[in-house]
Amino acid sequence: MPLRYVFVDLDSYFASCEQHLQPRLRGRPVGVVPSLNEGTCCIAASYEAKAYGVKTGTGVREARFLCPQIELVESHPRQYVEIHQKIKDAVELHLHVLEVKSIDEMYGELPPHHRNEADARRIVEAIRTEIATSVGPSLTCSFGVGPNILLSKIGSGMNKPSGTTLIHDHSWPDCFAALKMRDWYGIGKNMERRLAAHGIRTIAQLYGADCRRLRQIWGGIEGERMFAELRGAEVERPPTRRRHLSHSHVLPPCKRTRSGAFAVLNRLTQKVAARLRHEGFFAATMEIGVRHAFRTKSTAETHFFETQETAVFLKMLRQLWDEIPRDAGEPTQVWVVLGGLTAAENEGPPLFADWRDERRAALDRTMDSLNRRYGTRCLYYAAAHEGRDDAPMRISFTHVPDLEVERD
Repeated sequence: MPLRYVFVDLDSYFASCEQHLQPRLRGRPVGVVPSLNEGTCCIAASYEAKAYGVKTGTGVREARFLCPQIELVESHPRQYVEIHQKIKDAVELHLHVLEVKSIDEMYGELPPHHRNEADARRIVEAIRTEIATSVGPSLTCSFGVGPNILLSKIGSGMNKPSGTTLIHDHSWPDCFAALKMRDWYGIGKNMERRLAAHGIRTIAQLYGADCRRLRQIWGGIEGERMFAELRGAEVERPPTRRRHLSHSHVLPPCKRTRSGAFAVLNRLTQKVAARLRHEGFFAATMEIGVRHAFRTKSTAETHFFETQETAVFLKMLRQLWDEIPRDAGEPTQVWVVLGGLTAAENEGPPLFADWRDERRAALDRTMDSLNRRYGTRCLYYAAAHEGRDDAPMRISFTHVPDLEVERD
C-alpha cells in the first residue's frame, strides 16, 4: 500500500511554547501548571523535565522532588492557540491540513503523485524547516507517514522528539514490537483488560487475531474496523456528533467556600452558554458537579426544553445548586455540562413561549458581541462577580478554543 497520510504531532507542545515565548527557558527543565500554587499539577513538561520523570499529571511537590531545578510556569492558553494557528499555516504551505485533531495534532494527505518515501520525506522536512524558520526553532514536531490515518498517528508517536516514522506495509507488525497495548490509539485501560482476557497482550497478537475474533472482543463493528486499519486499509467512519459542552475549574484556596464555588460555577455557566450559541447548538440537559476535599463529589442534573438562553441556564443552576449538600466538605473543583445538544438549524418553533423569549435572545446576542470584542469580563450576570477573574481559557485534549469567543 502507498504512503498516503502525514500526521503531525507537536512535541511537548505547551512546554515548547513556553520555551519559545521565554528564551531563558530553552534547554532547561520546564513544567507548565494551570496556576502557581502547591496544590496543582503539571499539565505539560519539557523533554528536559521528562528525563527526570516529570510528566503530565505530576504534582508540583513531586515535580520539585524529582527535578529540583525545574522551572514551573503558569500556562498561557491564548498564546498557545495563536502559535497553533501559525504552525497550521506553516504546514499548509507544504501540505493541506485535512483535520486538526487537537491543539498539538493535525494531519494531511499526500498528493497522489507524491505517495512515495522520497517525496514524503522531502515534504516532512520542508514542514519541519518552515515551522522552525517562520514560527520558532523551539517548536519541534514528530511525523508519522502511513497508508491510513490510524497507522500515521501511531507512527508520529514512535520516535519523539523530532522524529519521522514511515509505516510501510512490509514493515508491520514488526515495526510496532516496542509498543505497549496502551500505546495503541483506541485501546484504553478497560479494552486492554478485555484483550488480555482473550489472550491478546501484544500488538503482534492483536495483528494475528482474525476479524471475527476482534469483532467479538469489541462487541461490534469497531472490531472489524480495527482489523482493517491494522492492515493499512482506510475505513469509513460515521461523522462524530457532539453530545455535550462543558467547562470545569479547580478552585483556588480563596474560592473554596460555598459562595466562592457558586460564583465560579456561575461564570462557567455563562461561558459555556456563549460557546453553545457560537457553535450553533441548543441544549436540553444540564449537570453541575462539585469535587470536595478527600476526593468525594456531588452532582445534580436536570432536563428542560431545548434552549440556548443564558438566563434559563442560570435559573437551572440555582435550582441544581440547592441539591448540592452543604456539609459535603470544602469544594475544590466545579464543573458544568450542557447536554442533549441539537443543531440550531434542526430546531423547530417553541412549544411554550416562556422558554423562548426574544428579548432574552437579543440580550444574549448583544452580550456575546460585546464580550467577543472586549473580553468575557466586559458584561456578565452579577452572580458571577466574585468569580469573574477565575476560570480562564482552558485547552482540552480535543477542543481548540475559538479566540473570538473565549476572549478573557
